[in-house]
Amino acid sequence: NTQSIGDAFSHFMRLNGKEELMWEVKAEEAWKTVMGKFFEKYTERVEVRQRVLYVKINSPAMRQELTYGKSKIIANINEEIKNNFLMDVKIY
Repeated sequence: NTQSIGDAFSHFMRLNGKEELMWEVKAEEAWKTVMGKFFEKYTERVEVRQRVLYVKINSPAMRQELTYGKSKIIANINEEIKNNFLMDVKIY
């Protein structure tokens, strides 16, 4: 029985009740990929708790712009991690 390390890790996390933690980490990492280098300089903190992505942005103008695109951000991150995990985004 052979499987990839990623599949084995996912199976291990699921068996130990840590699957949600794994998706939280994937969603946090996906923020960087989805939003790109431009938003990286405005992002101070990214954290997922209870299927909500919390993002601290250091620019009021960028914070406002991102607030308008919350549904698109959720969709893009869920697509990136290939799971309908995120339910909301809080920009602060």
